[in-house]
This record gives sequence, C-alpha cells and structure tokens, in this order.
Amino acid sequence: MESWEQVGLRVREARIAAGLSQVQLAGLLGVDRSALVRIESGQRQVSALELFRLSDHLGVPPTHFVSAPTPAIVSQRMDLDEAAQPAARDRFRLDAVLEAHARDADFLRACGLLHDGIRLSPEPVASIADAQVLAASARVAIAHDDGPLPGMASIAESFGLYILVAALPGEGASLRLDDRFGVAIVGAGAPAGRRRFTAAHELGHHLLGDEYQSDIGVAASRDERERLIDAFAAAFLLPEAVAVSRWTHLEGSERERLIQLAAEFRVSWSVAVKLAQHAGLIAPQQAGKLRSETPQRGDFLAICGAEPAEDLRAGETGPAWRRAVMAAYHDGTVTPARAIELLHGALDESDLPDRRDDALP
Repeated sequence: MESWEQVGLRVREARIAAGLSQVQLAGLLGVDRSALVRIESGQRQVSALELFRLSDHLGVPPTHFVSAPTPAIVSQRMDLDEAAQPAARDRFRLDAVLEAHARDADFLRACGLLHDGIRLSPEPVASIADAQVLAASARVAIAHDDGPLPGMASIAESFGLYILVAALPGEGASLRLDDRFGVAIVGAGAPAGRRRFTAAHELGHHLLGDEYQSDIGVAASRDERERLIDAFAAAFLLPEAVAVSRWTHLEGSERERLIQLAAEFRVSWSVAVKLAQHAGLIAPQQAGKLRSETPQRGDFLAICGAEPAEDLRAGETGPAWRRAVMAAYHDGTVTPARAIELLHGALDESDLPDRRDDALP
C-alpha cells in the first residue's frame, strides 16, 4: 500500500463485508468509534498488533489490509458501502481469500517450489461440442482418457491451477496469474460432488485463459460463457462415451445404475442425471422424476456397499502445494508458524518434523 488512506479503505470494506457497524467493530477492538473512523479515513496509523486483531474479527488475512488489491478482481467488483447486499459482501470475502492465496502461490513460485502446468493447444471454445473436445484433450494430457479422476486438487495442479478449499459462502472463484499458473478457491459448504464440479469449472476458466472468475454475482452477459464452462466440467469429470460404455455393465433399475455411476466418478446427482438424459440412457420424463430422487447416504451403502470417498474437504490443498510448503519449511525459507498457515490447518506445529541443521531458524 502507498498510503494509510488505502489501508483504511481495505479495513472499511472488510468491516462492511463482515456485516459489522463501526460501533460494533470498535467494541470488539476495545477502541472508541472515533479511533476506528480515523483508521478507515487514513488519518490514524495501524499497528501490527491491531492488524492481527482486525484480521481475527473480520475474517481476512492480515496481509489483506496492507496489500494492493488485484486489478483483475477490482475491475469486476463494485465498491462496498454500508447498504451493500449480502451477495456483494460474500463476494468480497471470497475475493479476499483468493487474493491471499494468490500472494502465497506467487511467493512459493518465486522460491522455485511451485511450477507452471501443462499447456494445451489453444483452440476456440464457441460451442458445447468445443467444450467437450477441450475436456477430452485435458484428460489425454494427464493420461486419464477414461475412468474416474482422482482428487481434483491434484488434477488441477497438473495444469498449474492451485486450489484451496475454504469455509466460505459461494461455490468458487479463480484468478489467472500467468499463462499456465493460477489459483482457485472452492467453497467447502457445497456437497462433495458439487465441490468436484466447481473445481472442474474453475479449471475450465483457467485453461481458457480467463483472467478472473467468481460464481457470486455472475453477470447475465456471461451466461453463455458459464454454460460452456459447465459443459467442459461435466465432460471432464464424466465423459459421455465413458458413461454409455459403463451403463451396459451396470445392473439394477435406472436409478440404481445412476447411483453407481455417480459414486464411481464422484459426480453430483444432477450431473449424472443430466448426462444420462443427454446420452439417451434415460427418457426426458424419467430424468425429471429422477432429479427429485436425490440419493441418501444409505442408498450408496445399499447399492455400492460404501459411500464415495469425499474429495475437497475444508482446508484442503493439492499435493504439490503441500510439498512446496514443506520444502520451504525444511530449508528455512518459512518459519514453523508460517508453514502451518500455508498448510491451512493440515498440520499442527507439533506435527512438523525437525528441520535440517543448516536451515535458518
């Protein structure tokens, strides 16, 4: 930041996004409202301790207050005021974590610990068929022509997209930092199948070179673009030809077959039903009925013998990210506390191994 006025603006926006009045936040901080007014207007400096207390109460990283906002995000976001709608507040919170994750990713890449991903041949995507071709190309690039995909955070890292699953409202957002390097946030509140779809959706934006995307407050003018990205995500997670081939080997009623297909590929029920209808595996009228018959946990136990393995839990990052953080910890680039922060709760400090003797303290 170039001035305390800019820091104050970031404090004000974070307060509004958290749904707090100046009186409420001042009370939490143990200062007079007049002191907070001066902070937000840039007339009063903020100590490091106060920044950490602001971070705790407002739910954004301390670095958020002293870092310049990302131009790509700012260009598509309205300024927050006291009358901001819930969607605008939620988007701000999602963007704040996305910006912090981007700064962390840039830091680890500058240390030589994170790397760019696979480059796909650039082809225009102007139709559903084009989106499906891109999905097929992406699967070939990672040697998964057919069959279920493993964890989506790991898959995305192959293409240079580093995912963080955060306990935030909204489904997801992504930010392109370079040609083959970017970050994404996936909201932890959605069901597991939906989280995988969101990760695949953000990967689609990444592969198409979209600079910034957020699912909160998507403009109507972007509906067609989102439809194409959704087609990519569905085809990437469960290619239609693969579904048709698997269908002939499954047993039971249409619903039981769909449950097996959804469990095997770990896709949401809506994706499974929509794909089966599009492939002609079920009739349109049957699809309408099946959409309302969402499987319960007991259905998976009764039909598959087990629930699908949960993917993208809160706090999860990919394996390349975790290896990069641990490498930075081992060579002394980051402190133990910073390593824990970058791992987003995957470990406690007591879980960290001893560092090399030549590492910095």
